[in-house]
Amino acid sequence: MNGKSAVLLVIDGLGVGCLPDAAQYEDTGTSTLSHATENGKLSLPYLTKFGLYKFCGRNGPSQASTGRMVPKSSGKSTVEGHWEMMGQPKTNPFNVFPDGFSSEIMDTISKLIGRGLLGGQPASGTKIIEQLGERHQKTGMPIIYTSADSVLQVAAHENTIPANELYEICKTIRNNFNQPDSFARVIARPFAGEPGNYYRTSRRRDFTLKIPEPNVLSELKKRNINISGVGRIADLFPEYLDTFDNPPGNIECLERTKMYRQMYHGFVFANLEDLDMLYGHRRDKQGYAKSLAELDEAWPKFLMSLANDDLLIVASDHGCDPTHEKHTDHTREYTMLMCYMKGYEGVDLGTRQSLCDVGATILDFFGINPSCGESVLKDVTSCKKKTKTSTNFYNNN
Repeated sequence: MNGKSAVLLVIDGLGVGCLPDAAQYEDTGTSTLSHATENGKLSLPYLTKFGLYKFCGRNGPSQASTGRMVPKSSGKSTVEGHWEMMGQPKTNPFNVFPDGFSSEIMDTISKLIGRGLLGGQPASGTKIIEQLGERHQKTGMPIIYTSADSVLQVAAHENTIPANELYEICKTIRNNFNQPDSFARVIARPFAGEPGNYYRTSRRRDFTLKIPEPNVLSELKKRNINISGVGRIADLFPEYLDTFDNPPGNIECLERTKMYRQMYHGFVFANLEDLDMLYGHRRDKQGYAKSLAELDEAWPKFLMSLANDDLLIVASDHGCDPTHEKHTDHTREYTMLMCYMKGYEGVDLGTRQSLCDVGATILDFFGINPSCGESVLKDVTSCKKKTKTSTNFYNNN
């Protein structure tokens, strides 16, 4: 497979319209891309040409083939989205903790790490640091909290519990809460600053339950296809990666993706998390738009770095609408699918009934029969010339 590359770029949290069951999640009316860009009015010339604004109803030709996806998974977190793309939809949901963690869980963690604990309730990460940060620094007790997702988050000031020590605390928790009915992720949340001016640093790390097998990554490993991970992929699937890095920032991750593709070929799996982590959860619409514009500016050079026979898939894992007021968690939305190979015109991929179609397409590209999902590779390579105009796929389903 030397010289043949498939790149999967997950733009974390870039949902493209609320799902029919959105009301069950308090997400009625959400539409991340549309609301962040004023329904396609934000100037994104290169991503527009690529096909991004197809998801805002814009007609006309595009470089990429475009379609939207309906998650089979019942949750709306990064883990469910990425697992489903890798061929393991999570139809029975992970445990969540809307009332916070039980005294039993808190006592067990305290004994495991030899420290008292603060918090334990569902909370906004920035707010709970403001509330408990000073007490944490005085006592040395880490701050524990959760969200609407299946997560246990551990926050600590870097001068009180250094980041490497915090990682060891999280590893200890993960190793002792590693059953399928446990929380999907243990997240280290280092922060810095002074009381009244605390801020989270870039040294976040996720410790995730292992994805069941078989999956797309295990099938690639069986055939000795190199797998590179960029961004949070290094935390989500560490056991499958031959090379990996988690540089700070979307543009840095994009550059590392280019480098890994050029050096190692094979499958490059990247996650761009800024839109979700820095702006979606913080309900910062202006920051979200600015970050999209930065990605747009970097897009032409990224496309130029691809070889003629490379496959690029750009997808999202869930929504995170920066204008949604009912909560600050992820939003239950359709996710986008954009597939690109040089020399082929973009076509309409319609509404896909599972994110598993992403992984099926990757396996098909490498000549492997997928066991889950339906490949779109044949559609993506069906039109070599501009012989027809793409249509708005929403009107065809």
